[in-house]
Amino acid sequence: LLGTLAAYGLVNWESKASRVITLLFLAGMMVPIRIASINLLQIMKAMGLLDKLVGLLPIYIAMGMPMAILILSEYLRTIPRELTQAAHIDGAGSFRIFWMIIIPLARPALATVAIFNLVNIWNDLWFPLIFIRSEEQRTLMLGVTRLFGQYQTDWTKILATLTMATIPILLLYLA
Repeated sequence: LLGTLAAYGLVNWESKASRVITLLFLAGMMVPIRIASINLLQIMKAMGLLDKLVGLLPIYIAMGMPMAILILSEYLRTIPRELTQAAHIDGAGSFRIFWMIIIPLARPALATVAIFNLVNIWNDLWFPLIFIRSEEQRTLMLGVTRLFGQYQTDWTKILATLTMATIPILLLYLA
């Protein structure tokens, strides 16, 4: 949702500043967010979000925004301006145009962004390993790492768990 709103705003804002802001978002794809892990840990600790799954949401949103803005802004540029101009003439406001015209037309791009981002988030071990301490709050992929032993590993449990873990991603892809 945030990526769609940002892309829609950047596409409709006709200024050199919009291109600069778009380039800054794209630069976010070149710099991995893992570089800022220590600073993120300090921020999460100050906000009281350590050891809570909700604390991972801002990080994952920040990770997904550059990809979302890249894909969605290029897709939204292909939508004819005459559609939004006709809606303005009919009396629709900007938010109504966004919700009733742009979102339905952008469903293929939204699905692409959702799949790209969800696969990265679903398979992430780095941030849950740093920010989640308690067993109750662990993500599925982080829990799988607990099945590895020092001297012996039960590969049947690990592979069965990983097979089950792919089902939500496959269902999203099929949907």
